[in-house]
Amino acid sequence: MTLYKTIEFLKSKGEVRIIDTPLDIYLEIPHLAYAEVKKEDGGKALVFTHPIDRRNGKTYDTPVVMNLFGSFKRTEMLFGREVEGVAAEIEKLLHMKPPQGFKEKIGMLGDLFAMKDIFPKKLSKRGSCQEIVKQGDEINLYDLPILTTWEEDGGPFITMGQIYTQSLDGNVVNLGMYRLQVYDQNHLGMHWQIHKDSSH
Repeated sequence: MTLYKTIEFLKSKGEVRIIDTPLDIYLEIPHLAYAEVKKEDGGKALVFTHPIDRRNGKTYDTPVVMNLFGSFKRTEMLFGREVEGVAAEIEKLLHMKPPQGFKEKIGMLGDLFAMKDIFPKKLSKRGSCQEIVKQGDEINLYDLPILTTWEEDGGPFITMGQIYTQSLDGNVVNLGMYRLQVYDQNHLGMHWQIHKDSSH
């Protein structure tokens, strides 16, 4: 489901609050999202339609969406099932051992069938998320409403950036979620811990 369809779906369930007031990417938007997620029921998903950067006199066309998965209820709506069931399946997958005999192999068929859609599909052409590709000096991170969530942070951070890496021989790929600090218009800093998969 695309982000647009996700928001429309949650709107139809009364789970979204649209905020049209211009609000700042520096502390203001993050503070409201923090207050929302701390509500007893996890609050609503928030869509900030007019993010601004007061320090630099900038306005953004790109909205900011926060707190999508801030409640069990909303997460279960999006997954279409209980969160605990998803967690149990992931746990089972992480501890799966090779079957020892024919009987175990047969017993494992159901688990393997259930995993048929978890592996990424390789496309022969670019995906829709690659309609716009910018490289090198074309990149301007300041064109994106990247938030500063804490006043003592070293600047704006992409909180859960999806980082795709592959081994030098190209045989192993990894997708990890990392906090990325904006250094300048086309550089991000990231802390790779030595025990994380992508560091290999």
